[in-house]
Amino acid sequence: MSQEIVRPSYRSRTFQQFFDENRELLTIYGILMLIIIVGTALSADFRSAANLFNVLRQAVALGMVSIGQTFVILSGGIDLSVGAAISLTAVYTAGLMKLYPEMTVPIVLLILLMGLVIGLFNGTLVTRLKIAPFIATLATGSILQGLVLLNGKRPSGKIAPGWEYFAEGMVGPVPFPVIVLAILIILAIIVIHRTVLGRNIIATGGSERIARYSGIRTTLVLNSAYIICSISAVLTGLYLTSRMAIGDPQVGGLSYDRFDLDSITAVLIGGTRLGGGKGSVIGTIAGVLIVTVLNNVFNLVGVDTFYQWIVKGIIILVAVAAYSTRKSAE
Repeated sequence: MSQEIVRPSYRSRTFQQFFDENRELLTIYGILMLIIIVGTALSADFRSAANLFNVLRQAVALGMVSIGQTFVILSGGIDLSVGAAISLTAVYTAGLMKLYPEMTVPIVLLILLMGLVIGLFNGTLVTRLKIAPFIATLATGSILQGLVLLNGKRPSGKIAPGWEYFAEGMVGPVPFPVIVLAILIILAIIVIHRTVLGRNIIATGGSERIARYSGIRTTLVLNSAYIICSISAVLTGLYLTSRMAIGDPQVGGLSYDRFDLDSITAVLIGGTRLGGGKGSVIGTIAGVLIVTVLNNVFNLVGVDTFYQWIVKGIIILVAVAAYSTRKSAE
């Protein structure tokens, strides 16, 4: 009597393969769904339409800067200057638009150029002067925040007529900034996974020495990553200025959301390894939504800001420990 061999179906093999290849990503989005369920149970206001739109708009700001942070962390670095760059953008944009309300486009282009310069400065500190990214970007952030506070310690300036559309505009039922974020996500995915620059960023993060010996111009790659990150921070500042209609010198992190800490938290939660070489923008967006929803739930239930920082710090430690352990086991 012959024994019949039962083989798994093609569909089950395909599902198992998909699950194995995307285990981390599926876990992250599962955690996001759990947090949403808990938030709904803790606060009736959480599931209101007004609050959902508020969460979306908060996610746009953090999402923009976190996309840039993903590039830098993928390359093996870190950028602690993004919060100060956001504040600098807000103050200078509102100040210039108040003086020259008819020159919105030139002002925006000038601010974006400022982001390029900040990123190139960070990249030069890291690649030419060989300063550790943590110290280099922390110093840059300190310089930028000093420039912000020299301009004034209170909100000032005024946005040009029509600039509020960036934050408040609608395209049908969809908020305009959400469309902008979706476009940035698509562009980032294409750059990371479909271009030479993206492959070189991942290779440099995996091992800068091996990448350099393989003929990759690592200096150019690292400069590009920091430039992308700083321009993303500037875009975030432009969006927040549009939303607040004024230039707040503390919007980047002194009194409100800590965009430096939150962007790093989102990237690490999303599965990008601190030290580089592995990660994805899709994972980062999951991390962004987790951080944003947590912030929202904390605020709705009245958790003190200082306790929120403690929780985020613990999340970073857990994420880094988990991915570091997994990397050493591979």
